[in-house]
Amino acid sequence: MDSIRSASKAAASASLSGPVLREMFIASSTWLDRHAEAINALNVFPVPDGDTGLNLSLTLRSASDGLPADEAASPAEVTASLARGALMGARGNSGVILAQYLRGFARACENQSSVDASLLARMLVAASEAAYSAVVTPVEGTILTVARAAGQAAVDASSTGDVESTLSSALQAAHGAVARTPELLPILRQAGVVDAGGEGLRVVLEGLLRGLRGESVEGPIEAIHARADLSSLHQDADDFFGYCTEVLLQGENLNSSSLRERLSQLGTCVLVVGDDQLVKLHVHTLNPGVVLELATEMGELVRVKVDNMQLQHAEFAQRQATESPGADKSFETKVSTLPGCSVVAVASGDGFAAIFESYGALVVPGGPTMNPSVRQIADAIARADRADVIVLPNNRNVVMAARQAEELASGRNVSVLPTDNLAQGLAATLAVNPEVDADGNRPQMEAAVARCRCIELTLAARDAILDGLEITEGAVLALLDERPVATGGSHPEVLAAALGLLGTQRFELATIYLGELASDSEAPKLANILADRLGVEVETAVGGQPHYPYIISIE
Repeated sequence: MDSIRSASKAAASASLSGPVLREMFIASSTWLDRHAEAINALNVFPVPDGDTGLNLSLTLRSASDGLPADEAASPAEVTASLARGALMGARGNSGVILAQYLRGFARACENQSSVDASLLARMLVAASEAAYSAVVTPVEGTILTVARAAGQAAVDASSTGDVESTLSSALQAAHGAVARTPELLPILRQAGVVDAGGEGLRVVLEGLLRGLRGESVEGPIEAIHARADLSSLHQDADDFFGYCTEVLLQGENLNSSSLRERLSQLGTCVLVVGDDQLVKLHVHTLNPGVVLELATEMGELVRVKVDNMQLQHAEFAQRQATESPGADKSFETKVSTLPGCSVVAVASGDGFAAIFESYGALVVPGGPTMNPSVRQIADAIARADRADVIVLPNNRNVVMAARQAEELASGRNVSVLPTDNLAQGLAATLAVNPEVDADGNRPQMEAAVARCRCIELTLAARDAILDGLEITEGAVLALLDERPVATGGSHPEVLAAALGLLGTQRFELATIYLGELASDSEAPKLANILADRLGVEVETAVGGQPHYPYIISIE
């Protein structure tokens, strides 16, 4: 048996067959799954919704789920399926860039029956070039820099080495490029982290090399750039998704650190935010019942939400398996004869979803920590009943996925209005006249977005110093138009500080959207501050958003 394995490994070192490539990417997907939390922890802003690792992981998982099981599949067929699955399942800006990277990787492999060192190097270079082309304004010190370094190193090594040494050289170059990202991007240096997307790509390459070598992807993790403790490890690649379990917990003297530590033993993607009386728990686990038992030990369950992510992705894989590798993947959208414009809006929180729907928008669930996939957005576009569609991502990290969905939609006029937050999205939706086409609606929607200022109040996820602002883990943090501007011990204190940065602009209305962690007693205090400082009418609505107890729209 050992001699057979040695012969197989030697053959793989000389060139890669389709089945070997397939196993390499399955191993890489598992390896990336297990590093997701560590990559999430590299988020530049210290807010509790860093999701780069999760987005990359879900994107590569979608890609690997669509891989052909046929042992006779060629490298061209394997990489084409990989690229297609990644595109449909791409989440967040990092996921879209990874999908484009894999598309370039596949294009360089077209019509190839085996992959030698020279071809592998060309594939990695083509992948880097495709990733760069996916970004309107490429920025160095990001995943793009890491991709380029890996590709160039592969070219240099391929002239004298085999497939394994070529891939190993690419990984070493990626490792060094990740370490240098703070030198190229000042905001990384300020935050004291390396680039999360770049680290994610390094992990992908490391997983590919482990798969090629037949090394375990279940052993101890040694990601030197990671900050998070990945102590909860799954035994099978298919087990990663499990159940997305969220609990709103009420009690006395709740200890967030202790809860976080205990949850990390039960699953991955752990998030605990709140105070000593009300906390929100989030974890991906194979056994949500154990999480609920832990929560009931600590206090009273206010709200519970459990989503079966394995089922969702199994359904996606089944759809992928029924599609031929070379099929055109543009969506068959219904070409409506109803004139005018529909709105597709991404929204997080039951309250926000209901508000968007009441204004006639089609809602795609998603936002921080669970960005929607390209397919989800494209499916919503396909359901729209007007000839034109405007997509509101309502999150900077959803814009690229929305643009990919726009490209996939055939037979109708679709455009993306790049709203940064839910407040801007609602302002744009209120400005829509559904009887008018997109070109007629867009100017007033853009004007409404420009008039809207947004303050988001949350709790800092870690210590940081950004633009001279010293942020302490657990402190209240205010973001003004997505930029951290004030921190302190209470929501009213921090809101007052953020309002002082609005300048001399005059406003007429402020709306406080209450999140899952909002306090009934605190909301009136915030309303009084807004009314006194701005001289405006103040309304309150239930948003139900996670992570941000209060989102305040000022118009």
